[in-house]
Parts: sequence; structure tokens; C-alpha cells
Amino acid sequence: MSASKTIPLTRPSSGTAFRKRKYTLGQLRTDAAVLSGRRKEVQAIWGSEHRVTPQMREQVMLGVARVNACGFCTYIHQENALEAGVDLDFLGAVAGVERTPDMDDDAMLAVLWATSRAENNLGPADEALDAVFKERFTEEEQRDLDTVLRGMHMMNLCGNTLEALLWRLRGNRVPGSRLVDEVLIGGGYFLGAIPMGVLTARQRGKTVRTAFQEAVATIRAAA
Repeated sequence: MSASKTIPLTRPSSGTAFRKRKYTLGQLRTDAAVLSGRRKEVQAIWGSEHRVTPQMREQVMLGVARVNACGFCTYIHQENALEAGVDLDFLGAVAGVERTPDMDDDAMLAVLWATSRAENNLGPADEALDAVFKERFTEEEQRDLDTVLRGMHMMNLCGNTLEALLWRLRGNRVPGSRLVDEVLIGGGYFLGAIPMGVLTARQRGKTVRTAFQEAVATIRAAA
């Protein structure tokens, strides 16, 4: 499988209706407050300490992006995962969360636990799965993986809110979605996350044009 090939990891929505979770400003404020209180953990996870390995972190984040069907985040973290050394087979299998040579038991359990909670909109994971997760990981590791899950969930819903704005611009307003939320949240996501994804793709030797084409294909797969 070529590293330059776009791998559609997200699940298309049924029909033509917009069925993805998205944010209001109030909901974003609530979720952001939780992560704001975990600044030390965020630094330990994403900083030089790598308290969660880059490979496991990106595997978890890709699994969560698949559940939330955020095409923007899927493309960005597909590139980040490749940069972190995640096997291409994992990228192709993540939609079904199948074991790959790239995943040890801990990574597999972390992905399953995170996707179970993402399916439940950050609610509890499956009871049996949660019990195994708590046996396998220390309290610090559990909190760190929860932080990764929450960070990705927040970015996914911001990306989906941007997509709701794009639907509006095409004349298909998403029921219950407010313009002010779409502009402020979606606009902020566009200015922050999209350039980061393109930068990572450039670091992997891709042209801006190629990165843009791949991003569009991935986002369309999530539409």
C-alpha cells in the first residue's frame, strides 16, 4: 500500500442528512474546561515526556475520529500516525478496529475502550471492557488515555461544526445548528487544525496540492 494513498477511515453517514455530533459554544466551553484543568497531563502526553507513546496516542485518536466521523481530523491524524511510525495496515483496519501487527495488547485495549466511550458520547465504556481496561492500566495511565480521548473528541466535534458551516454555504442548513456556533467554532478549527495537518503532510514530503487533494477525499468519505 502506498504511503501517499488516501485511506478512507471514516464511516459515511446514512442518506444525505447530516448525522454527526457537533458543538454549541456552551458545549465546547464545558469540554474545554475539563482539558484546561489537565494542562500538566496534556504536556506530559504530547510533550517530550511521551507519557502515552506517539503510536498508541495516534491509534486511539484515529479510532475516535472514525467513531465521530470527522473527515478533517481523520486526515490530520492519518498523517500524524504515519509520521509517528504507525503501520499502514492499521490505518486500513481501524474502521473495524481489527488487530494488526502494529498493535500490542495494550494498544488494542486502549483503542477499543476509547471507541466504546466515543460511541457513547464520552459516557461509560462497555462494562466488561471497562473492567479489563482498569485492570490493565494504572490510574495515571487511565487518566492519560481519557485525556487523549477527550482531546480528540473535542477536535472532532469542532471539525464537524466546520462541516456544518460548509453544508450551510452549499444551501443545506443543518437542522438545530446555529450560524454563530458554526462560524466561531468552525472558523477557529480551520485556522488552527487545518494548517497543522498540511504541515505534517509537507514534512512527509507531500506537496500542498497533494495534501489538499487527499484531505478533500478523506473529508468526502466522511460526508
